[in-house]
Amino acid sequence: HALNSKLLPSMLSKTAATQIPSFARGLSKAAASRSVPNTRNGLKDAERVVVKVGTAVVSNKNGTLALSRMGALVEQIKALRQEGREVLLVSSGAVGIGRHRLGLSKEAVSDPKNVVDRQACAAAGQGILINKYNSLFNSLGLKAAQVLITQQDFTDPTKYGYLVSTLEKLASMGTIPIINENDVVTGGAQLDVDEHCCFSDNDMLSALVASGASADAVAMLTDVVAVFTTPGESQWIQYQAIGF
Repeated sequence: HALNSKLLPSMLSKTAATQIPSFARGLSKAAASRSVPNTRNGLKDAERVVVKVGTAVVSNKNGTLALSRMGALVEQIKALRQEGREVLLVSSGAVGIGRHRLGLSKEAVSDPKNVVDRQACAAAGQGILINKYNSLFNSLGLKAAQVLITQQDFTDPTKYGYLVSTLEKLASMGTIPIINENDVVTGGAQLDVDEHCCFSDNDMLSALVASGASADAVAMLTDVVAVFTTPGESQWIQYQAIGF
């Protein structure tokens, strides 16, 4: 979990092609006019970067905030800003942190029957998470803003337009959006079962945000050691180790 000053630049990976609603294309002329690197070597010229961090990065196993890792992350984002890059941060962690605050067990919260418990944890944890981010960014002279997203923000043309415009406005003001799914009202993956589901986790959300904001690169920070090439938990599962 140790984050060094070179980690984020080295983890920049080319934004994957993402299926987004047809109405979403061309909503932001400013973003659309930007050139996107088509090779990994060209990523050093990436101007707009989406950084996604998982729960294991921002919190400890007992559910408390991982202050040293969060502090290192914010310092690296400042380094990217000093290089002239725009940064959008997609951060998990609200449910886990809220679970610790409310004293609920991980098993109870992860049970699909207890969706309301998960929503309560998200409500308790999101405030703690964003307050700490704001404190860390403020200490380094950076501005941050909370952006909570639901499935409908990607399926409704009007809402999607507002979302893209808001991200563009924040970028133009030098403000770093801190983005997360609004689990307080969505219930997370437990309720993402209809045909209009766009994402089921923040990995997918970060790809959608990158596509909508015309980001040049995505960096995902995780404690997972490999990318699985086949689904499921079979003993025959194959994986490709991650290396940079």
